[in-house]
Amino acid sequence: AVLLFVERARAVQPNFALTDGNAAAVSEICRRLDGLPLAIELAAARVKLLPPQAILTRLDDRFKLLTGGGRDLPLRQQTLRDTLEWSYGLLGQDEKTLYARLGVFVGGFTLEAAEAVCNPDGRLDILEGLTSLVNNSLLRQEDAADGEPRFGMLETIRAYALERLAESEELEAPRRGHAGYFGDMVNKVGQELYSPNALHWLNWLERENDNIRATLTWCLTAPEGYELSAMLVFSLVWFWYRRGYFIEGRTWTKRVLALPAIQAAFPLRALALLSGGLMALWEGDQEASLAQLKESLEIEQMLEDEQLVAPLLMGNAVALINMGRDRDAQPFLQEALQLFEEQKNAPFHAFTLIHLGNVELGLGNPEQARALHTEALGEARAIGENWMISFALNNLGEVARTLGQYDLARKYYEECEALLRDTGDQGDLARFAHSLGYVAQSEGDATRAEAQFRKSLAMFRRLGNRRGIAESMAGLAGLKARQGQAYWGAAMLTAAESLLQVTGGAWWPADRVEVEQDQEIIRSSLDEAQLAAAQEKGRAMTLEQALDFASESI
Repeated sequence: AVLLFVERARAVQPNFALTDGNAAAVSEICRRLDGLPLAIELAAARVKLLPPQAILTRLDDRFKLLTGGGRDLPLRQQTLRDTLEWSYGLLGQDEKTLYARLGVFVGGFTLEAAEAVCNPDGRLDILEGLTSLVNNSLLRQEDAADGEPRFGMLETIRAYALERLAESEELEAPRRGHAGYFGDMVNKVGQELYSPNALHWLNWLERENDNIRATLTWCLTAPEGYELSAMLVFSLVWFWYRRGYFIEGRTWTKRVLALPAIQAAFPLRALALLSGGLMALWEGDQEASLAQLKESLEIEQMLEDEQLVAPLLMGNAVALINMGRDRDAQPFLQEALQLFEEQKNAPFHAFTLIHLGNVELGLGNPEQARALHTEALGEARAIGENWMISFALNNLGEVARTLGQYDLARKYYEECEALLRDTGDQGDLARFAHSLGYVAQSEGDATRAEAQFRKSLAMFRRLGNRRGIAESMAGLAGLKARQGQAYWGAAMLTAAESLLQVTGGAWWPADRVEVEQDQEIIRSSLDEAQLAAAQEKGRAMTLEQALDFASESI
């Protein structure tokens, strides 16, 4: 595509070349035009008037940008719009109707989705219509990992389809149908995310994420969309966690909670508050998390909704554990465990056992914690879902690390990493990288330890997880202090502690052991004045300054 662009650009400007200043812009132009030869040819023709960077900035208005064409081209090819109108004119009426309706899909669609959204009255022959649109280059067929046929439109062609749909005065019906189809699918998929089929459905959600975003957007703007919006953020919360969409998920939930219709619709508000509380928890905003989860629990207890009370008891407990309030969390978990047992909810029963184990570890009872995690591991293996298995194994690793059993901890962490390496669970992989940094440190491999801590820091930073950022910075601080850089370590560790305090969090038991050891090393290496100066330096840092400080080569 780039070579075609250069060839056509030289036809109007013989000296045109790919320089350092325009190569990236040309590549981006070709990517955004999806390799469509005619569009690239027409864009290249603009080189005589505009440099590539200026062409790139105008791509959002593709039709205006690509107007003109070469004078020696056939009339139907003198503009991209003319080309599309020519192709559109070759279609039969049913094909035109289908093409216009397909414009509501974002990021592609399946045959099943097209049938459900574009053929509500059963009048269209969808398979025949899709075949014709592919043959007329208005659709492209894409390969899917699961073998199911999938179709997509170039964005320019999709924009033209939406224009035709708007002209037909039936724009809202297909959009409503699109939202209804994906809303139903997401709500059905929600519970499957805790089953042995979890990876299949996580990949489905990832593949349809642009369509899901379009559905959420419709929900927030359509008067009747508020109910579906609350159901969606509730059903998507585990997908957002596992695929690392912490910031996006929390943003959507805030927008749903701001809808006037949600304020008085208590069951729906409770769902959105549960989602918002969990997203805040995973982003590292513990106070906001606990407030939302507490309000949601109060609503569900008032409504006597037994199905949601149990998850909310667990959610409140997890927020408390993250804040170091293990004893306060314990009764919530004990009540939740009993409810999940009565409901025969095996996945959440296993989750609750693990969190009870975390409470025991936080209270200084590692053997009780190990027993609970081992019981949960057995339940997770019986369910057969890899994330659940890794969750139990990771917490067994935390017990081992708290007790100084680093060889055993490494075994658990590496097994977790192997289970989730190809599943897209970026948050958990960041956690394992951080934990393996401490294992490498215990084995005397400072180079590998630093690489692990920096890897986890970069991953947590991309995710926007402030708690994880603080934990990774603390790991780096202790490592450098042990290498004789006590002043740097003291400043870095203080910055990490300040960040953790801002989130409302407390160190996990295994990390707390490491941090206390590092503090002792720092205190024994610096005099009072040096320690005070380093701590003052760390406390004065903003998050960005702390991240810059962590990246310094020392």
